[in-house]
Amino acid sequence: MIGVREIEASLKGSWLLFLNREEGLKWFDLSVVGFWRSFLVLVLLLPLFWVTSVAEKQLILTETDLMPEDFQATAFWSARLVGLVLDWLALPVLLAAVARPLGITGTYPAFIAVRNWTSLFVSIPYVLTACLYLGGVMPGGIMYLSWLCLLVMILWYRFQVTRMMLGPSVALALAIVILDFTLSIFIQTAVDRLMPV
Repeated sequence: MIGVREIEASLKGSWLLFLNREEGLKWFDLSVVGFWRSFLVLVLLLPLFWVTSVAEKQLILTETDLMPEDFQATAFWSARLVGLVLDWLALPVLLAAVARPLGITGTYPAFIAVRNWTSLFVSIPYVLTACLYLGGVMPGGIMYLSWLCLLVMILWYRFQVTRMMLGPSVALALAIVILDFTLSIFIQTAVDRLMPV
């Protein structure tokens, strides 16, 4: 399992990368072993994912005419969990297939390791706003608006990290960030259609 020190190091490295300081990379295990271990971050994301999903469920019930007894909880949680796992794996699998043509074979494992660990870091503000909403401090509309603002900030953060890891090519970094975002939207939309609430 992942230890506390490794989590602390990754959060410190993620923060330094957020400040656009490349020395933040030194706080991650960029080896092949570190690449495989980084996929265990999904276990750490599950409780954070649960909080944001509870907020999303509450928002659905509040903003629609759907009665709580009519809410398909099993379908909702199944869709969210399946979507999370597929989204977690989609970009690494797809990039692995095209790493050689893109010329990123050497940097691919380290990039995915950092991408996985920084996912923990970028989830924190989502959870904080979800807790404020669930605690009655923040209205649902403000939470949703804050999530959109956070998304813009996170996309920029992903772009900066991708450039640090894969080279100075703006086009490549932008293409990978757009691919990651598009895959996430496609996966969740497809899962929601297959498992409607």
